[in-house]
Amino acid sequence: MPEKLELNRIQHALVKPCSVSLFDSLDSTNDWVLQKVREAKPMPFACFAEQQTQGRGRRGKRWVSPPLCNIYMSLAWLFELPVNQIGILSLSIGMAVAKTLEKAGIADAMLKWPNDVLIDDKKIAGILIETVSINDNKTSVVIGVGLNYRLPKSSPEMPDQAWTDVVSSLKHPAEGGRNQLAALLLQECMAMCERLPKQPGKLIEEFQNQYDACARKAVNVIMDDGEQLQGVACGVTSDGEIRILIDGEERVFNSAEISLRKGNMDKPSEKACSC
Repeated sequence: MPEKLELNRIQHALVKPCSVSLFDSLDSTNDWVLQKVREAKPMPFACFAEQQTQGRGRRGKRWVSPPLCNIYMSLAWLFELPVNQIGILSLSIGMAVAKTLEKAGIADAMLKWPNDVLIDDKKIAGILIETVSINDNKTSVVIGVGLNYRLPKSSPEMPDQAWTDVVSSLKHPAEGGRNQLAALLLQECMAMCERLPKQPGKLIEEFQNQYDACARKAVNVIMDDGEQLQGVACGVTSDGEIRILIDGEERVFNSAEISLRKGNMDKPSEKACSC
């Protein structure tokens, strides 16, 4: 019998208290949290759901959300910063997911810009950041995380890309199960939100030194209008935009789709691509 999430177990495992809601099923955890933020519910707060019937990812993609299998979480956070100073939030939350996995016993998690967490080039988690309200000095955001815990081996709704999950990576259920992992994920995401305003430069450095799956690798760049470019990833800017060397010229992107090109991972020279 699959392990169910239990609100009291999640709250009890948190080091820092947070208002948490748990649902058997939601259209989308992000949508529920977005609505509560608009209703002026005090932040931070979070919600989990055992199933999402309309889970979604970045760029309108559907996030497969079968019941009792994974962790679907959304966190509302108020940053005392203008929106142009939280551009590294997606990468920061990706690192929070990676740290969660490390503490669960899964090493070598990497981030594919801007929001995919990978184990051995297979997707284990995705992130969706949505801005709710902005003024000159404050930005409210909803942070959605989908973390594969134990996906069914076959289903017509399975993702059409290489994937993995926590149980497969560990070869056994995580210590404390999904409840402990859910609490740890929320805890790490809150800690990262607290770090971001204080240490943006250190977070960029940490990402590029430890977690950048694209660094110095050949990539495809798919633009919003469908145009495809090829180049070599050269790290990210201080605002979290990806730097790509294309035909000898470095270009910067903030909304493109990036994929790793198999069989062509030659490193560029330091002179051509300084990371």
